[in-house]
Formats: sequence, C-alpha cells, structure tokens
Amino acid sequence: MTAAGRLMSTAALLALAALPSDARAQTSPEPLSLQGYGLAGLMTFSAADSFDAVLDTHSGAIYGGGLRLVLPGGPYLEVGAWRLEEDGERAFVTPSGQVFPLGIPMTITMTPLEITGGWRFHGLLGPRFTPYVGGGFTSMRYEETAEFAGTDDDVSDRFNGFHLTGGADYRLARWIAVGGDVTWTSIADAIGESGVSAVFEEDNLGGTSVRVRIIFGR
Repeated sequence: MTAAGRLMSTAALLALAALPSDARAQTSPEPLSLQGYGLAGLMTFSAADSFDAVLDTHSGAIYGGGLRLVLPGGPYLEVGAWRLEEDGERAFVTPSGQVFPLGIPMTITMTPLEITGGWRFHGLLGPRFTPYVGGGFTSMRYEETAEFAGTDDDVSDRFNGFHLTGGADYRLARWIAVGGDVTWTSIADAIGESGVSAVFEEDNLGGTSVRVRIIFGR
C-alpha cells in the first residue's frame, strides 16, 4: 500500500473511532431478541358497500397484540392477533342497490390471527429508526350475531387469506419503542354468496388497516 493509501486508511479509522457510539451502531445488525407489542388502529374494509349497508360505516377500530422474533441481520418473524367489533342492523338491499334497514340489531366481530415474516432495515435511517416490510398468512374468524335471530341466521366461520405490511419502529429507550404500519389484507371468497354482499357482488373480508404499536423488548 502506498503512503497516501496508508494515510487515507488511518484517517478513515480515526474518523470512525471519533463517531458517537449511536452513529457507529448504524452499521451493526440488530441482536437476536424477542419483543412483545400492543396495537391499536383503524381497519377500512374492501367490501365497503356491504358494510355501509349494515353498519352505516365501512371502517372500524381494531386492537390487539403479539410477539415478534428479531433475528440478527434483518429477518423477523411475528405472530399477532387483533379484534374488531361493530354494532349495526340487518338490512335488505334491492337489486338496484337501495338499502332498507330492518331494525334488527346485529353485531359483527372479526378476529384474525396473522403470521408474518419479513425484513428489518436496521441502520438505514439511523440507529433508532428501523423501517420494515413483510407479508404472510391470515386466518380470519368472522361472526355475525343478531337479536331475535334463528339458528341459521347467525354466522360464525373462519376464512384464510394473506396480508402485506410496511412500517417502522422508533426506539425510545433500550426496552421500549413505538411504531406504526400500514397493512393490506385479502380474504377472498369469504362472503358474497347471499344477502347484502351478494347484491353488491363483494366477496372479500379484507381491507387496509393503519396501526400504532407500543413495543417492549430490545
């Protein structure tokens, strides 16, 4: 190595040593860790017309939690669940799409289990801010219950689909972080065979959710 090369190498090493420890950490991978989190957010349904007819809205609040395993280098695996519960009333829809509420109170409950794998880009935007992307399997429990309902009127079933997600975490301290993500879920062929959803020709129980998380763990 030439003298100029040795001088440049020495200068680079000295500059790296002079950086704050947080800055140097940007280039190091996240350690192996197990994290727990709670979440709250808003789900907007793909079957907007169907949910508008019975709930008078096509979105609802969600809350839940889960566990995340972070592997060195960037990969992560996550298992989580959330719950949405909204009250409305049964409705009759004409072939032209006109909605007539029937005055029968009903409750819709959705409880999905999500298994997600993805990649975390540690150090890309600094030592505290970590973006991530992922996707995986969704198993959705869907329930409809109504007052004065007959045995065959209530609905309770489970449907499978998938989801894609992207977001970021911001570490507040060694053992706590906050985060947010946007998740798109598809649960195709779950509804649409009869009732309101059949008239509107909507069959997907998925949608887009915006979530805020509180994360505990390294």
